[in-house]
Amino acid sequence: MKGRISKLSAVALASAIGFATLATLVQAADPISERREAMKGNGKAMKAINTALENGGSAAELAPHANQINDTAMKLATLFPAGTDQPQGKDPGHTMAKPEIWQKPDDFAAAVKKFQEEAAMFKTAVAGGDMGVIKAEFEKLGGACGSCHKAFRAK
Repeated sequence: MKGRISKLSAVALASAIGFATLATLVQAADPISERREAMKGNGKAMKAINTALENGGSAAELAPHANQINDTAMKLATLFPAGTDQPQGKDPGHTMAKPEIWQKPDDFAAAVKKFQEEAAMFKTAVAGGDMGVIKAEFEKLGGACGSCHKAFRAK
């Protein structure tokens, strides 16, 4: 009896590990959800930065948000693999990415590069601590976000 309980426990544990691994692989294999979460994170970071700047926040307060935006920018191109342009819509698992991303890959690559450059510049400005430079770079970063959204994101 004792041996049977041990075997059943081992099978249950192995099954639980297998299901957890499968769930992780399925989640990682969903680039639409991954990019939606990344973009939501960027939106929250931009809002937090804007609020901090309006309230006289410090560069130290902005640093985690600048890092998060830069990290997302550096992996952005990998979040739009071919075949992830459907289904369209705002529902979970759907994409707001316009087909132009895949129809005009050179234009999209240029927009991604611009965003990456501006994200890096903003991160550098935050590390430098000069609030005047930070504010100027934040405007440029917002411009890069906005121009990409205008061209490649559905409303």
